[in-house]
Amino acid sequence: MKKKAILAMLLAMCLLLSGCALIKKDAAVDAKRVILSYNGTDVTKAEVQAQVQYQLQQNAYMYYMYYGGEYDTTDPANIAAAQEAAVEAIKQDLVLKAKIKELGIEEKLTEEDLAAIQETAQSDYDYALSQAESLVDQTLEGDAKKEAAAQYLTDKGISLDDYVEEAKNDKLSELLKQEIIKDVVVTDEEVQADFDSKVESDKSLYGEKASSYADAANNGTVYYAPAGVRRVKQILIKFKEEDQTAITAAKEKVTTANSKVTAAQQILDTEEASEEEKAQAQTDLEAAQAELDAANAEVDALTDTAYANIDEAADDVLKQLAEGADWDTLMAEKTEDPGMKAGRDTAETGYAVAEGMTTFDSAFVTAAMGLKAVGDVSDKTRGASGGYYIIKYWADQPEGPIALDTVKETLQSTLLSTKQNDFYNTTVDEWIEAANIKVDMNALRD
Repeated sequence: MKKKAILAMLLAMCLLLSGCALIKKDAAVDAKRVILSYNGTDVTKAEVQAQVQYQLQQNAYMYYMYYGGEYDTTDPANIAAAQEAAVEAIKQDLVLKAKIKELGIEEKLTEEDLAAIQETAQSDYDYALSQAESLVDQTLEGDAKKEAAAQYLTDKGISLDDYVEEAKNDKLSELLKQEIIKDVVVTDEEVQADFDSKVESDKSLYGEKASSYADAANNGTVYYAPAGVRRVKQILIKFKEEDQTAITAAKEKVTTANSKVTAAQQILDTEEASEEEKAQAQTDLEAAQAELDAANAEVDALTDTAYANIDEAADDVLKQLAEGADWDTLMAEKTEDPGMKAGRDTAETGYAVAEGMTTFDSAFVTAAMGLKAVGDVSDKTRGASGGYYIIKYWADQPEGPIALDTVKETLQSTLLSTKQNDFYNTTVDEWIEAANIKVDMNALRD
């Protein structure tokens, strides 16, 4: 289903207004009836139906990808919705093509643009070929299979030229959009207003919830910080691979034994169980409990051994810090925490930590909040991450709004993108409305 859905959508991609061979070969009823006209271009029922099929196949593909189910392409309601969507897409396509011609957009294509168009088209066509291979004789192999796939596309009226035309139209649409939005700007006042709005929103969310703030701040920008939050960095010394493997295997024994304990206990708790069944269950329970105790003891012993095997490495880190080693330099060299690696924001700012937060190991939070002053470093602390935490109290998170300068560029970029898209969509909608394209929906639905 999946491969067929992908191919169906890809094949439908060429069924636009480029007049590809598949449309020309379409023998559907009333194929030549004109459904809509604009600027000297007539769009026939066959062409609209091709776009309808594209909409339906795209919907089916997306429905499968998101929900894993079948989308009924024969349902009248789905067909009606696809017809409306197809007509709107065609109307927009007609108007935009007219504007591209009117504004001389094609003349702005560079040699680099043309090369990129060809490259994109070739890539898309090659992908269609690879998908078509799943629809040809599966007894074929190698070049014979590839040739059969190429012939399959040819028979469907799909060629490399169709993909070139599509890629070219996409580029022209992109250049048209750039022309439309070229004068759109975002003012400092708009940035300030957006910033103030975000500050107020986050203040209402986190103003008195330090733990919630810390959880959120470690996953993105939060615009207002409450009191009681600090920033910490850590050097994580993880278990050696062989020790972690042994612990994982022992924990699997714990899981198995727990299942046996649960199963035996369920029989003992079942009123309908016979005395003989309960007697056997009691024996099984005792054996399973012994097995569980032994597995837990094995996990504890292996864990102690794992910590012993990294004591020297952790002690060496603490020794170097005590002798004045630069924290960030040593952290970059020694930590096995991805969040403390170069290139991560948290490696620069430290993690936000507060009492009561739940997204971090409680042992980590307790050690981090137990440090008395900025600059203090914890002893090695056993953690749920499978190793030792060595934590430095990096800074206090200032209470109140973050500095506008730290987010201004991002806010401005996001606002500009939104404003440009809104202006573009509004402009296109106005063009389509002004075009006053007449559509014969009755003929399409016949």
